[in-house]
Amino acid sequence: LPSVWILAILQDFFWSFGIHGASVVGSIARPVWLILLEQNSAAAAAGAPLTAIAAEPFFQWFIWIGGSGCTIGLVIALAIFAKSTYGKQLGRTALVPGIFNINEPIIFGAPIVLNPTLIIPFIITPLVTATLSWFAMSLGLVSRVVVTAPWTLPGPIGAFVATGGDWRASVLNIICIVISVIIYYPFVKIFDKKLSLEEQG
Repeated sequence: LPSVWILAILQDFFWSFGIHGASVVGSIARPVWLILLEQNSAAAAAGAPLTAIAAEPFFQWFIWIGGSGCTIGLVIALAIFAKSTYGKQLGRTALVPGIFNINEPIIFGAPIVLNPTLIIPFIITPLVTATLSWFAMSLGLVSRVVVTAPWTLPGPIGAFVATGGDWRASVLNIICIVISVIIYYPFVKIFDKKLSLEEQG
């Protein structure tokens, strides 16, 4: 779990400064991720217990939902709760790409880059969803990942595919999305208030 936290923090830290965190972290961690996923795939084929949790699909479907920083929660919160014209339009515009795990519109549209208000939940949210998902899999409440699902699948579908068809993974993914909205919400209110004041001159 500490290694998961470190990778999550690093990826989002780099993004906070406009550096593509997924490329930086992935280039270092992917060889290990592939080994862990192969171990699980081989164990599943042999009918043996799965041993690894933190393969790459674990990050994709339970930590970086909607893209780095679990920004699906941010775009949902903006789309539903924003009162400023820009905030609401940004949330609605970024929602569809966010569902398919493309979050550049929100990262550079808000922006999250160099934004002291949004960087905080951008880093905190993945740590919370990572911890919850880690313990859910450690306790056997949700199956561990065995395959790499296409990264542009909507979260619940991708989680279902990645775990070899475990419906509980979809439920966990949805719970993580709800948690992300809750965490982002107070920061969205602060950000949206600033936008409203700017719009009012």
